[in-house]
Amino acid sequence: MANEVYTRTNQAMYFARLATDAWADVLAADTLTSVTLARYHREHVLFHLNRALVSLVHEVADRYRWPLLDVRALDQALNRATVERFPGPELAELNELAEQRDSWLGRLLAAWQQLQAPPKAEESRPPEDNMIASSAQRQERQWGLEDAREAQTALAERIACYREGMLEW
Repeated sequence: MANEVYTRTNQAMYFARLATDAWADVLAADTLTSVTLARYHREHVLFHLNRALVSLVHEVADRYRWPLLDVRALDQALNRATVERFPGPELAELNELAEQRDSWLGRLLAAWQQLQAPPKAEESRPPEDNMIASSAQRQERQWGLEDAREAQTALAERIACYREGMLEW
């Protein structure tokens, strides 16, 4: 494989698509290990999409000759200080999407942060006589397969758009 920045982005997107397809297959299957495998593939997709975003930031930085090629986490690149220091439409757009919690990128980053957070101890309450399920607690919405597919599609569009803008005619 060529030693170019864009090859890492392409590779990460390829593996994210493979993991998403495997995740969909596991969700369709009805086996004993389906829950565990679904969780594994969800994390696998998150990892590769996060990796693709970091690689995309590296592509943009390489194009503008910015010293952002050492960035290993999106928090380091997608913040106001970085966007002000390195003004460019690509980083500004990604930062704006990251700040919107309901956007595909905002949901992806929230899921990544949730994945990286230490596990929380579950609250246990003694069962009450009039309750059917004592452990029924309202949980946060999980990042799901449809979110993964939306993020892949949107990220592929951003990659194509940025690369089109980076071509010299």
